[in-house]
Amino acid sequence: MKKGINLSVFGLLTLMLLSSCAPGIIAQESTEKVQTPPISKNLMGKCGDGICAGPENLQNCLKDCPASKSAASESAAPTLPKSVTNSAAPLYLTTMTHMESNFTDDRDQAVFLRHVELLRYGISLAREYGAKLTIESELPFALACEKWGVNIFQEILNQGMGVGTHSDLGFKENFSVDQFARELIKRKEVIDRLVGAQNNRGTSGAGSAVDWVLAATQAGFKYMDGIVGMHYLSMPMENRPSPEWTDEYIRNIAYHDGAPVDLYERITPIMMKDAKDFKNDPDGTILVISGEIGRLDSMAEGDGKQCPKGNCPLTNTDVDTLVQMIIEINQNRDNDRIAKLTLYFPVDNFAATNEQVLRYFFSKMQELQNKGLIVWATQGEVYDAYMASIVK
Repeated sequence: MKKGINLSVFGLLTLMLLSSCAPGIIAQESTEKVQTPPISKNLMGKCGDGICAGPENLQNCLKDCPASKSAASESAAPTLPKSVTNSAAPLYLTTMTHMESNFTDDRDQAVFLRHVELLRYGISLAREYGAKLTIESELPFALACEKWGVNIFQEILNQGMGVGTHSDLGFKENFSVDQFARELIKRKEVIDRLVGAQNNRGTSGAGSAVDWVLAATQAGFKYMDGIVGMHYLSMPMENRPSPEWTDEYIRNIAYHDGAPVDLYERITPIMMKDAKDFKNDPDGTILVISGEIGRLDSMAEGDGKQCPKGNCPLTNTDVDTLVQMIIEINQNRDNDRIAKLTLYFPVDNFAATNEQVLRYFFSKMQELQNKGLIVWATQGEVYDAYMASIVK
């Protein structure tokens, strides 16, 4: 596999990217954004190499990015490469939006209807540019769809977007596989009622010290996304990134690091028969399709902690940073293997106040797709594409 840059460490995380929130870490309500892991400063270049690239900026690498140079780089969008016309396997671009476990939609109809409004707005914009969004839900929002009589998940499917389950269960060290599976089933069953089990094949999150592959298989899932540091808890020390990755380190620091920690391993789907390691198992039962690269609104900063309360503004510079990242990944990935990137969008990002930046984002991704650098897909579509590729 080609690797032109060192991506073995994804950086220290802030609060919440995606699923499997640690005990005591509370997801934000719809009025606040949720924190996500920072983009590695080394993703586009190393501080001190004389190049101001990617997440490096005036704040985190003054040596490479003096004020004049930083301002100049922010004023111009990145130059796109020529169209890709070779036989490279696709690089799929996917999204996750999690309707969180602490949302009050099943108790407050106004909150639920606001979330529905935001989702409809985001999906409408995405459709204009041929983009695909995937919405994954924990119990409160899914139950609210039944309680308040608005099946937004069926609407999402009808618009060509993706749906799935979000399993925000915490560490659950003392659970058995059967107990963990029953918790997953509780969440799956509600989405199944809304869209049918055939349209609800994956869960996002569900990291634990319990063998989460066995539990997810028992619950009836076919794939898992939103894979983070918590998922290493089920693995023996020799299969973790380094001796530093103790249970304590994972629970307190690395629980939301992107996993596997090496980006070029993370963007490649992995078939797994158990949760003892991230090695591909030909006889596996769960397809792990990770590829997490963080939140779009934190791309320029590289670290959500730099923003007030961890909430970074969504800007065109975030989009330009993402474009540079995708170009870099395409230059260094294994072109013979299907790959996948995932952006996390908290539901509040789909607000009308963000329309200009969202349109800029969707238009830039449309350009990349037209040039053959990416292919928009739902999480489920990546699963289907991978399964079709191994049958050939």
